Amino acid sequence: MIFLHLVANEITKMIRKRRFQVVLVILFALMAVFSYAEQQAASKLATQLGTTDWHVRLQQQITSQTNHMRSPFLSAAEKTAIQANIREEQYELDYNIDPFAPGAATFMRTFMDEGIVLLIPMLVIVIASDMVSSEVSAGTIKMLLTRGVSRARVLASKLVALFLLVGLLLSAVAVASYAVSGIFFGYKGFGLPVLMGFHTTATGYVDVSHVFTVPQWKYLIMTFGLGFFACLSIASLAFMVSTLFRSTASSMGIMMAALIGGTLLTALASSWTTAKYLPVVNLRLSGYLNGSPPAMEGMTFPFSLTVLLIWSIAAIAVSFLVFMRRDVMG
Repeated sequence: MIFLHLVANEITKMIRKRRFQVVLVILFALMAVFSYAEQQAASKLATQLGTTDWHVRLQQQITSQTNHMRSPFLSAAEKTAIQANIREEQYELDYNIDPFAPGAATFMRTFMDEGIVLLIPMLVIVIASDMVSSEVSAGTIKMLLTRGVSRARVLASKLVALFLLVGLLLSAVAVASYAVSGIFFGYKGFGLPVLMGFHTTATGYVDVSHVFTVPQWKYLIMTFGLGFFACLSIASLAFMVSTLFRSTASSMGIMMAALIGGTLLTALASSWTTAKYLPVVNLRLSGYLNGSPPAMEGMTFPFSLTVLLIWSIAAIAVSFLVFMRRDVMG
């Protein structure tokens, strides 16, 4: 019972912080900006094409990407990604499946697929970076320890609270993306078919022999579930850094640099296959659902899950090891 009170206390403290409230405000503001931008882009494209027929738009997109493939400045990884997109888009065209169907559900799917790489992990880092460091630097951690609560229980309560807050953040992402985008695109689209089963290799080959469709609501559940797992991994790493450093600014800066650096590494040094063992490179788990090519050769769905899990367990172990031995009473 004491442990549950500790967890509830940690959650209450975080929710009351201006930092968490600012994250929610930023989230809703970004949803409005992204929704408006996507609506304007679709409207402009329809004007240029002279029609709202999605078949024409998709064919134009395939043609544009085919022409772009001829650029001598593209890297092998970029060409692979474009080849995979062309193959999947051609499949959608052949089987009359509209990938641009408007609706809040479609926006939610697109946002989660793209946001899990950088934006959502950044929001997780903002929340997780001061879970321990802020209380150690302020000295408030002494109050809990002098009341007879063990260090292990204190740190475990903070970790459980952090995981619950990550779940709350993902719920806020779902609510904000649905509520705000629905104003622009309508609150519909959950029953639309979504293609799954594409198998894309790092060389650009796309296997369509096992392609099938699922309702968009089911795809969203899978996407948000995988996104939650990826965010828990980032939260574990941020929690470890927060335990290692007393300064919240330092903790946040280190994690932001690691996240952005890993993202750039994936884009600029895809030939360095050893980087596939880094957690940041494996965050886009939903890419395995929609058949996106892996960031690097040798990456598979089980591989990415295993890498994230190992890093998470190691980060939590280091957090407890350091916190149990650190002098926080001085």
